[in-house]
Amino acid sequence: MKMSFSEKYLWAKKAAMLNIDTAKGYEEFHKMAKESGLGTRWLTYYANAYEAAGESGLKALTYRKKMPVQIQAQALEKINEYLSNRVPVHLRSEIGFLVKTQNNRITVFEKRPLFSDTSKEVCIEAVQIRYTDFDKRWHLYWMRKFHIWWPYIPEQPVYTIDDSIREVKGDIWGCFWG
Repeated sequence: MKMSFSEKYLWAKKAAMLNIDTAKGYEEFHKMAKESGLGTRWLTYYANAYEAAGESGLKALTYRKKMPVQIQAQALEKINEYLSNRVPVHLRSEIGFLVKTQNNRITVFEKRPLFSDTSKEVCIEAVQIRYTDFDKRWHLYWMRKFHIWWPYIPEQPVYTIDDSIREVKGDIWGCFWG
């Protein structure tokens, strides 16, 4: 049976309130995952989206409406400015970035020589930023090891492209650049 947005929202909100660092919270989370039928991965996914941006964060998971051209252009300008300062001058011939846009998403890839064979190049997905025009807000995602874009829970709320870049720069967990 397909779960409605309202049901996902209620489960996510409830799960996000748990402290899974405690035995009781951990046990309750697993009980919720089973009871909801979502399993631990999907309940974690929805809870993270809720923690990142509340209801808007949960809606952003599946939102795909094309972002306005002017907003996209402003965002790309700021992202490119950030990326141009990210790599030291002496490494710029080896390391670069590829930025792709699709619908409401901007995805940043890091281009670099393949570690095992430097004659080949590899593009690594690093950051994804999504825009939701229903609330004019940006949402930040990182690529998990099982190849799914995962909601990033920011230190401070993210509303603008500048907020997104601030969080990427200050990422203490190494989610974006390893």
